[in-house]
Amino acid sequence: MGDSLKVQRLVASNSPDVYTQVLTSQCIAKILKPATFQHGFQPGKLVPYSYGAGEMILSRRDTAEWVRWTSDAVLLVLELPDSALQAVAQATGADRIEIEGTPRFEDKRVAALIEAVEQEQADGFPSGRLYLDGIGQALAAAVTQVRGVLRKPLRSYSGALTPPQLRRVTEYIHERIDEDMSVMQLAETVQLSPAYFSQMFQRSTGYAPHQFVIRTRIQRAKEMLITSERKIIEVALACGFETSQHFARVFQKLCNVTPSEFRRQARLP
Repeated sequence: MGDSLKVQRLVASNSPDVYTQVLTSQCIAKILKPATFQHGFQPGKLVPYSYGAGEMILSRRDTAEWVRWTSDAVLLVLELPDSALQAVAQATGADRIEIEGTPRFEDKRVAALIEAVEQEQADGFPSGRLYLDGIGQALAAAVTQVRGVLRKPLRSYSGALTPPQLRRVTEYIHERIDEDMSVMQLAETVQLSPAYFSQMFQRSTGYAPHQFVIRTRIQRAKEMLITSERKIIEVALACGFETSQHFARVFQKLCNVTPSEFRRQARLP
């Protein structure tokens, strides 16, 4: 998925061995079952930690660390895209961001975002890159606010897209409604950074980019259900949904009826 948020499930085994690691990406790990490990910045000075399911670790990027797992462990590891961190830096006027890692990380916003990623993963990532882009940007901003070192504090965005900018973006979305779009692609149409574009777009439309795209797809689907004889799965694919199940779930959430019920009701005399 390019420079989108990367998600992987890792399994660590209880071992007497100490190993060193240097993570080149900014990662957040969620412990999926109770586990214990030892951690330190020198092999002879390790500190023990005990975790319950759901607790988090925020990595130290580009830093040599020594680790020994003293129990079996299962972790969900999220790798934040560099583009999201760079966008936060650009938006704040900072040259770069340094994240202060910690073996025990607590933040309700980050925990909620990770739960959203877990649900998306369980469903097979049906919402595509655009949704993961949004989650990656939100995670980068949240982590930066809590554990980031910047030259300037985070500032609020102001203003909105100009009418020509908004028209270019919406035309791009309509023309590629059946494709898996990314925030970066949408931002490039108006030559803005992804994070700044997302804020400006939401101020202009009232929706985050992925929400707007979903609603545009559903509107297109409603038109097709009324004016064509295509099967439900054909309508779903033509509107950018990977499966008929995901299409039906989103359609019912937004329209309070299933696609089949909507078609039947729309054609009643």
